[in-house]
Amino acid sequence: MGLFVYHICIHEYSRIFMYTLMIEAYVSKWYTKKILLHMSYFRLVLFSVFLFLSALFPATYIYAQGAGITLVPATIERPGNPGEIINDSLTLTNESDEDKQYFIYKRDIIGVEEGGVPVFADDGAEKTGYEITEWIEIQTEPVTVPAGGKYQLPVKVVIPAEASPGSHFGAVFVSVEPPKLRSTGAGVGYEVASIISIRISGDIVDNARVRSFSTDKLFYGAKNVSFNAKIENQGNILIRPRGPLTVTSMFGGEAKSIFVNDSQAGVFPGTVRDFNFTWEDEGIGFGRYEAVLALSYDGEGGQKTIDASLVFWVFPAKVMLAVFGGFVTIFLIGYFLTKFYINQAMMRAAGGRRISPQRYRKQVGVSRFMFVIVALLVVLVLFLIVLLIFFA
Repeated sequence: MGLFVYHICIHEYSRIFMYTLMIEAYVSKWYTKKILLHMSYFRLVLFSVFLFLSALFPATYIYAQGAGITLVPATIERPGNPGEIINDSLTLTNESDEDKQYFIYKRDIIGVEEGGVPVFADDGAEKTGYEITEWIEIQTEPVTVPAGGKYQLPVKVVIPAEASPGSHFGAVFVSVEPPKLRSTGAGVGYEVASIISIRISGDIVDNARVRSFSTDKLFYGAKNVSFNAKIENQGNILIRPRGPLTVTSMFGGEAKSIFVNDSQAGVFPGTVRDFNFTWEDEGIGFGRYEAVLALSYDGEGGQKTIDASLVFWVFPAKVMLAVFGGFVTIFLIGYFLTKFYINQAMMRAAGGRRISPQRYRKQVGVSRFMFVIVALLVVLVLFLIVLLIFFA
């Protein structure tokens, strides 16, 4: 990763240098010679930094270009019994165009970070009970693989008779540098790993639960909803929860469903993992929706299930404005028709004489402005009541 970042930085320095030349050519038409002199100094300093970095890491850049390694399979998962011996192998491929010497070592996995990234144990780290490297037997001598060649790496797992039940995790690493050099922070090479997971029979605990199931907000303007599910593994084995998310509208129709964790990402024992996914459907959505998440995973006695549900609302702004505008239009039409009818009735009662607005307000005691405000509030309240009755 360090070489990759450096590779990007070198190219960014080059781009900045070229952009500086372009900017100088452009501003030379408009600015004074003094500004151009300052830009020349800036260009000189930037170019000096670029040369310094290029001279400092020339071999490193070339080294990263030809350090391709492939190690398959990426994961080995096997059931096992105390006292059993499991034999397997990994295939190492030299993807570079020159012969390479590779170093092989192993490390335990003590947990996972957010997103499912394994956390590898350092030397002297506290034991978690899920270690496996003491059981793994691999060659410790460096191996030389010709350009484009392959090498079969035997992996032997000797399960002790007193092995604790549940899942045990570790990894076999292949690197272009010795492990000791990498552990000191001086290594800048490339490495790959294959995860090894062995489930030991015995007193297996396979409990799990959905700790939380939520959306990023309650109201949406379209049928495009982001979900988050936190799955807690309360057992001592690795679980891979997966299953459908079913969304049902308030009208009873089932909307489009999606499958969650199709990649079968695992949850480490005693940890909580976040699963983020998005539900989308075509057409205009409106009102109340219910989402039901039903996940299953492989337990000791077969498939086990966990589930959760929630409610969210979809209110398209255009539809809402159109409906509210319809209510307001109906109210205004009714208001002006009522006003016209009242004026006509009062004129007939007065013998055809028109009553002035000031005299009308004195007789009624309420201004037209206040009447309109109160009427609009009534319409708004009725609109909200209709939403609650039909869509709650």
